Amino acid sequence: MYRTRYKSAIMVESFATSPILSINYEYLPVRWRTSFMSLRGGVGFLPGGGAGNFDIDNGAGASFPVTATYNFLFNNLRKRIFNRVYVKCKSAPSKIASEFFGETGLGYTFGAYPNGEVRHYSYFILGVRQQVIFDIPPHPRVIFLKANVTPAYAAGKFELRGGIGLGISIK
Repeated sequence: MYRTRYKSAIMVESFATSPILSINYEYLPVRWRTSFMSLRGGVGFLPGGGAGNFDIDNGAGASFPVTATYNFLFNNLRKRIFNRVYVKCKSAPSKIASEFFGETGLGYTFGAYPNGEVRHYSYFILGVRQQVIFDIPPHPRVIFLKANVTPAYAAGKFELRGGIGLGISIK
């Protein structure tokens, strides 16, 4: 069983399911012994202007990413716990622990611009995720970093994208 268990988190994601940058709320509706399912939704930024202009005042838009992923434990935590219990029976679990997960899932982003232009993006998500628990009372926190490859379908063509995300548990 993994130790970095939480129910919800806030994360900042860049170049993944939001074309530029997004702030997302993550909720874990189902948690199993060695895996969990996550649902994310948020709001992001789309650059405006044309011809490579990255200007907020020149027609920038908003994106609304939604994803569903399945995360499964990579590292063999059970083996390490059994080794610690058999060798040092009186030791307590460490206050800081790190775990690695594989992540796969699907995503959709709706993008809207002030001029009425609408864009739709569909994603397949494949990535890795490292979660670190800080088990310090009164409220243990989990900080996670994720990197993924997100092949996307938008405007009638396929694109290969990738992104990173950083988050912290809130509950």
